[in-house]
Amino acid sequence: MTLLVLADSTDETAVRFARAASERGVEAVVAADFDRLAVSVTVSRELRPRSTVLVDGRPPAGILCRGRADLSTRPTPAARFAADERQAAVWSAVALWPGPVVNRPTVHGYPPRLDPLELAASAPGVLPAGTLTDGRDATGANHAYRISDYVPLDPAARTPFDVVHLTRIDAGRTHRLLFAGTSTFHLGDPGRRPDLARHAPQVTLIRNWLHAKQTDFAIVTVETAEAADGALRLLEASPWANHHQFASVADAAYAALLARLTRQPRPPRQPRPPRQPRPPRRPRPVG
Repeated sequence: MTLLVLADSTDETAVRFARAASERGVEAVVAADFDRLAVSVTVSRELRPRSTVLVDGRPPAGILCRGRADLSTRPTPAARFAADERQAAVWSAVALWPGPVVNRPTVHGYPPRLDPLELAASAPGVLPAGTLTDGRDATGANHAYRISDYVPLDPAARTPFDVVHLTRIDAGRTHRLLFAGTSTFHLGDPGRRPDLARHAPQVTLIRNWLHAKQTDFAIVTVETAEAADGALRLLEASPWANHHQFASVADAAYAALLARLTRQPRPPRQPRPPRQPRPPRRPRPVG
């Protein structure tokens, strides 16, 4: 069994996952270029796509996608165009590939774009954090990011043309949760660990939202509210989970990702044989 890790060789998280898989007897190849990678997508007349992904000439059993890996500066417009076309080919092939993929590319982005306000607007018990503004008023805010590209900003240093998300973060009630495969981990001081059982409905809503975005590996920052119903304020969600952020639970997290990629699909249920019609009952004699 071989797994493909779509990442640059300098990605520490990708390299450590590959090592953890190898220690468990599963080969994982870290690749980001077409020296080792081959992809193709064909579409039939019936508009049915067929995607093929090969690494070192072999089909992988699963793919861990770490987003666009080739970020090097191209010297000429032609080279940049060729790099973008190769990236588009990988995007479409992995998106349509039928096997298991962690953080699968979709119409939501590559990697998926996760907007906390989107979930907070539709999920009960998950509260929005902060406000959207053109950046002119930052009263009481100590955290900001630009909506157009999710770049963090200094709340006091913005242009009037920036549309930003401003919020006030209380470090004493802020927690980071790592979602890896089907597991959830609290990151940080164990003494400050929230009672996840109390927040189970909200954590499930967040997981379902990530699942809808085809995201199985993400770090979500929440703030516990004082409400009795266990409501959570959703501060940030990122598909870029890096090893230094979850080093304390790395072994368990990599094991959860490995289980997600090597999980065998359930066999289809066999149809039940049709029931034989019962013979008609004989009429009882009268009298």
